[in-house]
This record gives sequence, C-alpha cells and structure tokens, in this order.
Amino acid sequence: IGALLPLTGDLQSYGVRAKAAVEVAIESVNKYLEEKNAWFRLDVVFEDTQTKPDVAVAKYNTLVAKGIKFIVGPMTSAEAKKLKDLATRHNVLLISPSSTAVELAIPGDNLFRFCPNDLVQSKVVAKLVQDLGIKGVVIIVRADTWGLGLRDGIKDELEKLGGVEIANIFEYDPEAPNFPAIASQANDAVSKLVEKYGRDKVAVVLIAFSEAAELFKQAAAYPTLAQVLWIGSDGTARLSEIVADPTSAKFASDTLFINPIFSPGETAVQREVAEKVKAKIGEEPDAYSYAAHDAVWAIALALLKTGPIDDPDKMVEEVKKLLPEITTSDEFGKHAATGKFPLADSGDRATADYDMWVVIGDKWVFVGRYIGIENKFDWTPVDGKTFPEMFEEKFRS
Repeated sequence: IGALLPLTGDLQSYGVRAKAAVEVAIESVNKYLEEKNAWFRLDVVFEDTQTKPDVAVAKYNTLVAKGIKFIVGPMTSAEAKKLKDLATRHNVLLISPSSTAVELAIPGDNLFRFCPNDLVQSKVVAKLVQDLGIKGVVIIVRADTWGLGLRDGIKDELEKLGGVEIANIFEYDPEAPNFPAIASQANDAVSKLVEKYGRDKVAVVLIAFSEAAELFKQAAAYPTLAQVLWIGSDGTARLSEIVADPTSAKFASDTLFINPIFSPGETAVQREVAEKVKAKIGEEPDAYSYAAHDAVWAIALALLKTGPIDDPDKMVEEVKKLLPEITTSDEFGKHAATGKFPLADSGDRATADYDMWVVIGDKWVFVGRYIGIENKFDWTPVDGKTFPEMFEEKFRS
C-alpha cells in the first residue's frame, strides 16, 4: 500500500505523526495476519506531498507506477481534490485520515475519509461563538479548497444563529501570504468591532495551517489583536510550530487561541497506539494519526475478507464495497484506534465529537469536548477553571 503524507510543509506536524501511526499499524496488522495464516502481508511506501497539491499528484503517480492500488492519504482537501478524479480513472482507492472539505463529500467516488467533514466543525465554531456571547467576528482564511469550504460553513452557521456580525473576511494565498498586510487590515477591522461591542464580544476566526505561527508574529505588533479571543480549527489544533516560537506562543496564549479537532473517543487500542507512536517520535499522536492507523486496518481486513483476487481492479472494487461493512464490524472495533464507526453515503465518517485545545503558556492544553449528538460543550477544568471561566477572567475583567 502507499501513504501520501505531508512529511514537510505546512502540515508537517500532522504528517510525521500519521507516518508513525501507519508504521505501528503495519506492524500490528502483519502480526495479526501471520496468526491468521492469511494469504498476504502488508508493506507500505511513503511519499512526502510537502502539503502541496501538485507535489501530491506527482507522488501519487509514483505510487501508481509501482502498481499500488490502496493509498492512505492525502491529508489535505486541496490535495484530495487534485487526486480524486485520477484515483477514479486509475481505480485506486484513497482513504484520507484528515480531508474535511464539504465539496468532496461525493457518493460513489474512490475517496473515502475516516474523519467527519466540515459541516460538523462549522457547528462547533458557531456554537462556541454563541455560548460566549460574541457579537462581532472577523474571519482570516487560507484561500484553498479546505479553507474556503470551512469559511462558508462557519458563515452559514453564524447566519443561522443570527445576532453575530461578520464584519470582514480576509483571504490569503497559502503559497504567498502577505501577513503584514493581513495583520494590519485585521487590526483595523477588530478595532472597529471592539469600539462597537467591547473586546469581550469580539473574536477572530482563523482558518489556517502552520503558517498561523507567522501570522501571529505579525499580529503581535498590534495590541488590540491580542486583546480579543482567537478561534482556530482542526488545521491549527496542537500544531507544534505555533508553540515552538516564543512570539507566536505568547500571542496564542494571550488570545486563548482555542481549536476544535475531531475526537475519536478513547479506546484501549488508542492508548496502546499512543504509547507506540510516542516511543517512535517522542510525541503523542492526534486524531488524524489514529484515523491513518485505522485506514491500514480497514484495508487489511477488507482484503482478508475478499480472499486472493488475481485482477487488481476487481480487488479494489471488492474492497470498496466492503469498507462500510468493515468499519462497523466488531473485528475492526477490536483493532481500530478510533473504534468502529458508520460511513455516510459519501464515504465520510458519519458521526463525530470534537476535542477543544487551547494554548496556555507554551503548551497545548485540552479544555473540553463538543458532544455532536447534543450540540453542547462538556468543559474540563484546568487549574480549577473551565474555558468559559478563563474567557470571562481574561476578556471581561
């Protein structure tokens, strides 16, 4: 099998963790297959997409030239958008652990996604804005498939709620961002909202990848930008690049930078995978790493069920048909770090909760969970204070 992961570039943190999780899965899958005396074993070829769609296409072609028919990845929606038609044409199965753009939720194609799409994440951000009593919002967005899709989702959800002014939306080119200009423009927009509503009623929603660290360094020059809440997304949650730089970390901490990321729910397998990944790279895996791990197991269990098939294209078709059955099976549940789950008709994970992570000092800290089925937050106190209490103290004192 292949793995298309961003081992460098804007999502390097995620890619490195996902690679380690895939390696852990390959080891455990092959041990399982040996015990079952199965007809095959798995090996994996990793390719670095550099978090760039065009590079992802080139690396995809490299894997296909080797005869590879099953690929874990890519991680971003911009990459997935470039690859999905190619995968259908070549009859290659893609399982992305982290692509979430709503526009890619297409039934019948060869792209499966073991994470929820951004319709859910949009509700998380809107609910947070509502619960905290925010009245004015500025959105800064990475202008790619994922970023613009999430922007539209959040905008729609806020408009449904009513009572929230989306004052400005600033888009930037991820290949050539002009962050000094963005920071200056955002400062003007936020200043007007603060004058209108007060700083406790204003938030900046940032839809970005690791380039957020560079934006924070520019934004730190404007005191007003550091005096309002900043809300991120799964593109920035737990990124080591943000806390590694002192200026970026301080700005994130000053603004209680809060980020939702898909929460798979804790399992015994997840704890075991976390220990093995940490032993490999010295870092805890994230939800998308667990999803990458589970993609390997889903492929293996589906192949085990099909039995040996001489025609590779027919094998892909059989695995594609089996995946919805596999991901809800007890056997998959025994080995999946995210547990068993249903797939929607689009091939996306159908249900989800979200963990909420905040930068405090120079560390990412878990502060609670959004419960999707109930549309509410379950906050976990940190040093005796819940996140709403931290918000109250910092912005309303």
